[in-house]
Amino acid sequence: MGKVFLAADGSAHSKRALEKAIQLAKASNASIDIVHVISAKESKEAALNSTGKIDLETKRKQMLKPLFELTEAEGIAYEYIELRGEPDVELVKYANHEPYEYVVVGSRGLNTFQEFVLGSVSHKLAKRALAPVIIVK
Repeated sequence: MGKVFLAADGSAHSKRALEKAIQLAKASNASIDIVHVISAKESKEAALNSTGKIDLETKRKQMLKPLFELTEAEGIAYEYIELRGEPDVELVKYANHEPYEYVVVGSRGLNTFQEFVLGSVSHKLAKRALAPVIIVK
């Protein structure tokens, strides 16, 4: 059984990317790895707006919960993977650590200004991932 890699941040683009990942997983009888990266900036901002580590984890899971629910409703097996670091670097590294059938990512994430200034995560995945990359608008 193969795997589909989904870069997820809880944005609307991320949800649309999941819908495409589900189609691919069904067509190839694959499971989905839902991969979320917590950047240092996100971690710091979340810490300032929360009451503790458990609160932080709860908020993060709530943000991604619709993705988990949709995947479960479609009967697709999935694993949630949480990484820490710079999203572009960590996603490329993880996407290349095992053979995925596809890498699926939304065309934009939650932080459009950072994408504009630093270059988009989706663009870096498209250039550097070993598996075929599908960018979903």
